[in-house]
Amino acid sequence: MPESHRLPKTPDQKLIRQASSVGQVLRPGGLVGWRRLVGIMRIISLVPAGTEIVFALGLERDVVAVSHECDYPIHARALPRLTRSAIGGAAFTSAAIDAAVSARKATGALLYDIDAEHLASLAPDLILTQGLCDVCALPSRAVRAALAQMTPRPPIVSLDGRSIDGVLESILEIGHATGRDTCAGELVSTLRQRLARVASAVADRPPVRVVCLEWLDPPYACGHWIPEMVQVAGGVDPLGRPGIPSVPIAWSAVRDAHAPNIIAMPCGYTLERAGREVEAVAAQPAWQDAVGTAAVYVAAGGGYFTRPGPRLVTGIELLAASFHPDRVDWPLPTDGLCRWRGQLPQAS
Repeated sequence: MPESHRLPKTPDQKLIRQASSVGQVLRPGGLVGWRRLVGIMRIISLVPAGTEIVFALGLERDVVAVSHECDYPIHARALPRLTRSAIGGAAFTSAAIDAAVSARKATGALLYDIDAEHLASLAPDLILTQGLCDVCALPSRAVRAALAQMTPRPPIVSLDGRSIDGVLESILEIGHATGRDTCAGELVSTLRQRLARVASAVADRPPVRVVCLEWLDPPYACGHWIPEMVQVAGGVDPLGRPGIPSVPIAWSAVRDAHAPNIIAMPCGYTLERAGREVEAVAAQPAWQDAVGTAAVYVAAGGGYFTRPGPRLVTGIELLAASFHPDRVDWPLPTDGLCRWRGQLPQAS
């Protein structure tokens, strides 16, 4: 529903909020149906990509809480946060984070904590979560467990797309769940047009060989939609795992791939933090042996590559600019991907 089509606020909304607190159903279609009708909802997003999507659909006023990792758009940072990391990690190295994650997974412990009491007090109409990766964000099964005592339980939309098409379908699904079908359809159409522009620009070029690493210590081969992103941008990742999770690999596998390009895109990291991780890992003999003379690029995995939201298309545009720079004439963000400075010539 476009912003201009929203109905003005009326005294009836007070009744709707009161009914929300006691779980009343006001008419056929339920409370959520009423909220959609008058143009308001109470949305909780527990996954960063979900937050990006609802903001892109013009629903920022309807978001009442997010996860601790929801940092984009910038206004999302001011919202209440319902989760926290159980292992910390803000100052940890890649190796320390991997060790902590492995230790908790070995015992079956979750990697994130959720404030179930606060969640219930917000009386959400819709919750966005994910079930693809227990490491990336709170899994949907943990959210369902947190909702066990709520009556009625709010609907959950889980962002579980494993491909570019799957990610775009998630946008449409959220649009339908929030009464923004038209807006979601227009957004997906625009994203598909941008994808077609990239594909057309690189169509007659031989694919550039590249190894994308979703983690650095230990190295992880990329999975899910990232190999497809590389392909659309005019490249090929011989170690990529389309549609399935990333996995740890040996540095010897990177060496034996003989790719002239390496892109370090640690999951969840900004460009600055990814650069610091590359600096640290590049001092290891295993990295030096595996990378050799390959060109190394650093990418903001969290912003443009590992979150299944609209900015994946920007990530594809960034890759195309890296693989085929003479074919790219569209504007690009400066915080997405760059050549590792450790390989650049020093100024005289």
